[in-house]
Amino acid sequence: MQSSLINTICTTWSHRITLFKIQAVLISLILTCLPVFADDSNDTHELERLKSLSIDDLLELTVTSATRKAQPLSNAASAIYVITQEDIHRSGVSQLPELLRMVPGLHVAKIDSSKWAISARGFNGRYANKLLVLMDGRSLYTPLYSGVYWDVQDTVLEDIQRIEVIRGPGATLWGANAVNGVINIITKSSMNTDGGLLSVSGGNEEPGTTTIRLSGNTDTDNHYRVYLKTFRRNGAVFFDGGEAEDHWDGERLGFRRDSIISEADHFTIQGDLYNSTAGQNNFSPFPPPSGSIEKDTVETSGGNLIARWTRRHSTDSNMSLQFYYDRTNRKNATLREGRDTFDLDFQNDFLIGERHAIVWGAGYRTSRDEIRSPSTSVVTLGHTTNRDKIISAFIQDDIELAGDRLNLILGAKFERNDYTGSELQPNIRMIWTPDKFSTYWAAVSRAVRTPSRIETDVNIQIGPIFVSGNSEFDAEKLFAYEFGYRTQAIPNLSFDIATFYNQYDDLTTFEMLPPPFPGITLISLDNRMSGKSYGLELVANWTVTDHWQIKMSHAWLKVDLQNDSTSNDTTSAETTDITPEHQLQLRSQLDLPHQIEFDTSLYYVDKIPNSDITGYTRLDMRLGWRPNPSLEVALSLQNLLDDEHPEFIEFSGFAGPIGLKSTQVERSALLQLEWKF
Repeated sequence: MQSSLINTICTTWSHRITLFKIQAVLISLILTCLPVFADDSNDTHELERLKSLSIDDLLELTVTSATRKAQPLSNAASAIYVITQEDIHRSGVSQLPELLRMVPGLHVAKIDSSKWAISARGFNGRYANKLLVLMDGRSLYTPLYSGVYWDVQDTVLEDIQRIEVIRGPGATLWGANAVNGVINIITKSSMNTDGGLLSVSGGNEEPGTTTIRLSGNTDTDNHYRVYLKTFRRNGAVFFDGGEAEDHWDGERLGFRRDSIISEADHFTIQGDLYNSTAGQNNFSPFPPPSGSIEKDTVETSGGNLIARWTRRHSTDSNMSLQFYYDRTNRKNATLREGRDTFDLDFQNDFLIGERHAIVWGAGYRTSRDEIRSPSTSVVTLGHTTNRDKIISAFIQDDIELAGDRLNLILGAKFERNDYTGSELQPNIRMIWTPDKFSTYWAAVSRAVRTPSRIETDVNIQIGPIFVSGNSEFDAEKLFAYEFGYRTQAIPNLSFDIATFYNQYDDLTTFEMLPPPFPGITLISLDNRMSGKSYGLELVANWTVTDHWQIKMSHAWLKVDLQNDSTSNDTTSAETTDITPEHQLQLRSQLDLPHQIEFDTSLYYVDKIPNSDITGYTRLDMRLGWRPNPSLEVALSLQNLLDDEHPEFIEFSGFAGPIGLKSTQVERSALLQLEWKF
């Protein structure tokens, strides 16, 4: 299992970097935006609109992740869940990963003050590598370990339009690593955020978060926004109650400008800069028997710049061209990473006749890194610098077989990478809508998770234990079979059911090699594990009255993994299966008189197999009051049923004698003040 190796190596990473490469460009672009503030805010109007949506309206919410073009949620032939702007507003949380708890089939577990384990349909871990995450078309996955650094994925939550989450493979449209799911974070156009925003919050766990956002327009065709966000979060506690001293603080600066070039052409340019520092605790079993804990500091910084041009040829034909540059830096006691990523993506959709809706595209990405290890580090890479390149193309045809009642969707994505060469990831989907109240869909897909830099190039030495990467490491493969059903049973009640069966091959193992000398242990990565997972996800939305909505979900998952007969790895099958079998949630949004909102969220998470994490129940509450359209005060209480509880233990596993010492999630209170001007 790769997380065993990753937990060994990447647990202690981070670093700081100069940002002058994009800082000058970013600041100059911000300065060109300056001027006129609008005296009204579209945010409030949008929230009021979402509150008034019926169940039928919610099913018709527009999504783009399922087909890479706009379509109603009810017509998506995949297990998709949308976190709306209203859900974000009423969640009471201040961190992006915490929003994802409300998605059925997603396992979200906090490891320490600044780190989370997040995955869809199994295979969770701090460096989960089978979930692709996007923000405004920018991939947040890193080629270093094929996962996401959640501690740097932050933005102004008030600026998020929606978060679309696909459970199940999305590789045909989005490429490698979209194996078990896709998270697509979409922020608002600056045309929808006119005016200013000041948000201030504080509590026992988060003593201070401040956000200021200024939005406006230079003329009717050019809109902009700029923001500055700072935060500080206190350290957590260990399982024995001791202070972990893993406090986390940082700041973030960003901008966005949207321009109407012509009736058909729109242009967007946006960017962010960030910097943060977090404490962490590295655990080693040496010296035995109790091991040791070393305090460390993770320093992160970086930035990104995105430019996107869209053209609307007609109501049935659109084109987009996007370029982005992303700089990331991490530094701590083990490794120092600097990375520059350039990405170019083209997409076009159009109709052929009356029955074929085509969407196709092509892309090129190159990512260059520089990895250095201090002389005392136990982790090194064979090459200090490396460049990864991916060339890709995809096409999908949505075919009407019986009017708008029955559609067949055929698609495939071709990718060429530097590790395994060419990969083909096809799928076939079908959706049947016998009436306006019911939808059935089914899919068969192939997806791959391509090797990462660590799996092919790493070297670890701790005492007599030597771990090495494998230049012949192969891609992990998935064949997925899915079936879903959506129905609006009665006008105020809807259900969404998804079932799946996944077959995995060539999963990561750690194989013992013959030792050159007595007392030496040699371990190498390989692909000698296979297995299956299957499960069911149920979502229900109930509009009790015009002022009260209840949302319920239950996710059930079973994972069964086995090593090949040639493998001598005795632990990866167990340490890979670390996702709870059952997850349930019940969320209530109640509008009271005098512009008061009362929201509650109840979560049950089953025990995590092969770990010491028992099942837990979490209760969160929020009370919000809006005395006028421009001002809101809210009090959020989290984890009310426990003083503290653990959610995840990072496994070091067979090949990983180093790991991150996990902490507990504590009861907390947060007072938030938001002023729009």
